[in-house]
Amino acid sequence: MVLGCCCSSLDELSVVPMGDGDDLDQRVFATLERVRLYGDDLWWLYESRCTTCGQAWLVAQDERIYDNFYLRRLSDAEAKKLEQHNCWPNDFSTYEQVLRLGRTLSDPWIFLDPQSPSLAWTAADLRKERPDISVAEIAYLLAIEPSAAAKLLPA
Repeated sequence: MVLGCCCSSLDELSVVPMGDGDDLDQRVFATLERVRLYGDDLWWLYESRCTTCGQAWLVAQDERIYDNFYLRRLSDAEAKKLEQHNCWPNDFSTYEQVLRLGRTLSDPWIFLDPQSPSLAWTAADLRKERPDISVAEIAYLLAIEPSAAAKLLPA
């Protein structure tokens, strides 16, 4: 491992919790510099590169539901394609994919307010992204009861 760089200790797909107490997020992002932001439609998605070892990462940031960063190591060819041709890998191309990773790979938060704005915004975004998504699927992704998910959606 390069001094100050965490890249070699991370898996090909890594989950880095935000503010988890052991400062892993601070250590990982101490040498990662944001290179390219996808933009408005995919506000959670960006590319970062390590200023120490040069490793490129595809990063999805979820501060609404699971409070995680999801990092996927990019090959040199993938990074070049992204940077030169704006051709993004599909790994985190929907917020539903990002939330599914959170639900699968981390412990969900328990929201004390079942009408939390974060839950409501995310339910609305999921429905906008995929209009046929079911209430049960939204509930699963948000780690809440289906009855609570139904109340988040407009009638």
